[in-house]
Amino acid sequence: MRRLRSLAIWGCASAFLIWAGICLAFFLGRYSLIYPFDPTLSTPQPVGIPDAKSVQLAAADGTPLTIWLAPPRGARPVILFFMGNAGNLAANIPRLAELAYSGFGIAALNYRGAGGAPGYPSQTALINDALTLYDGLDGLMGGAIPSGRRVIYGTSLGAAVAAQLAARRQAGAVVLGAPFARLCEAGQHHYPLIPVCLLLPDNRWDSLEAVRKIEAPVLILHGTADEVIPISQAEKLFAAANQPKTFLRYPGGRHSDLRLHGSGQDTIEWLEGLR
Repeated sequence: MRRLRSLAIWGCASAFLIWAGICLAFFLGRYSLIYPFDPTLSTPQPVGIPDAKSVQLAAADGTPLTIWLAPPRGARPVILFFMGNAGNLAANIPRLAELAYSGFGIAALNYRGAGGAPGYPSQTALINDALTLYDGLDGLMGGAIPSGRRVIYGTSLGAAVAAQLAARRQAGAVVLGAPFARLCEAGQHHYPLIPVCLLLPDNRWDSLEAVRKIEAPVLILHGTADEVIPISQAEKLFAAANQPKTFLRYPGGRHSDLRLHGSGQDTIEWLEGLR
């Protein structure tokens, strides 16, 4: 009996140590999980986006930021675009080109650390970089762009960046593609045995709190078959958003293929409807 008790205690202790080791590995590797950028991957020129060019903008800490810039047609809005955490801006050329061909201006941020860019990404750094882009937009465009002509648009992790920016600055509209309510909650879905929210104290990306502060019209796009961020996360975010707001669900849509389901044209039509 004593031997069985000892074996049980040893087994529990071993299981706890394994679990603690997994938690420690998750904590130490959290930046690689959240920002899995390839430092050897370069960000090319914005080929295929009408009248677009690549420019540099100094971040608040002096880090050079790469911005893809395209002028609007006439007095049409400018899209401040924030990508997801995979690859670089080149992966978003089809989406950006579709917007630019419709006459929207483009100001797309390549994150520090992404596509061979200098610097190290973090929640604080990316929010500050988004603020730098917003505050420097007039200078980049060579003229005043009123807040009503600024559309803040982000996908996946970029939706969290967009929500944080829109909570701090005025905009004419906000578009959130495949967003999560909180990053740690989305992470908990994939790592149910790990206390993800406790292990991400400095990268919680709380879009739920941010969206409550947004005063502009909000459009949320999400696929019902999203394998990365469950649609329940987007529904939770939508419930917290202020009116006016719109939720477009794409049956069978996955995390990265919403354009194949028509989300690009839907976004353009929604923005046109606001005007």
